[in-house]
Amino acid sequence: MIASCLASILFFGAALAPSFVAAAPPPAKRQLCSVSSVLTTLQSELSVILPQIDTLVSSTNASDVTITPLIEDVVSALDNATASLPGLTLSGTQAKILSVANNTVTEIAQTLDGLLSVADDVPSLGGLLSSVETSLGEVLSGVLSLVGGILDTVGSLLESLGGGLNGTLPSLG
Repeated sequence: MIASCLASILFFGAALAPSFVAAAPPPAKRQLCSVSSVLTTLQSELSVILPQIDTLVSSTNASDVTITPLIEDVVSALDNATASLPGLTLSGTQAKILSVANNTVTEIAQTLDGLLSVADDVPSLGGLLSSVETSLGEVLSGVLSLVGGILDTVGSLLESLGGGLNGTLPSLG
């Protein structure tokens, strides 16, 4: 008899227990806290990818098979940075943000300029460069929407780079 009462209590206790416990909130995604940190993360990711492209170009091993996945990685890194920008705060100075953006654009431009020397070996290069240009334009637009005061400076920077990025400035509007 006591055993059946104890079993009933345990059964009802187990059945009702979930209603007394608040659901645990889902783990929050770690969010980057500033534009500067997004750009620094982007630069860090690109510092792994761009040298690989440079090595393929200098060793004349560049082909659609070797270059395409790396360019897709560049585009993915740029797209991830763009997706991280909305709602961020502006910690860090505009000079630091400009410096990191300048270095990132310069490194991408230098690598893309190197790719032009192997364009015959990479038939899909035009489309690949177009996707990089589009994604880079989106990152810069996102940064510029948050750091409006440096629009003219970044615009001048992009104009001076020229090369494979001529369409980036017009895409900024």
